Amino acid sequence: QRYLDMIVNGNVRNIFITRSKIINYLRRYLDMRNFVEVETPMMNMIPGGATARPFITHHNELDMRLYMRIAPELYLKMLVIGGLDRVYEIGRQVPN
Repeated sequence: QRYLDMIVNGNVRNIFITRSKIINYLRRYLDMRNFVEVETPMMNMIPGGATARPFITHHNELDMRLYMRIAPELYLKMLVIGGLDRVYEIGRQVPN
């Protein structure tokens, strides 16, 4: 279990702390340069992005098929076209 590893192993705990500090620094750096942090959707109603085969799931409540995004930059490009010249997203990348 991850929490046991963190209790026993100080190096694992330090990795979490270091990662947090790096992300905080990166946010401050970009914010000071007038970038806007955004969050874009992970799941789409249509598959998109290159020729890779997307992960497919079903949303029970909405009774619809959804596809995991392959190309995170598509939404960022739309924001730039829409007038937000400086945008960034710090998010998880899920390998296909």
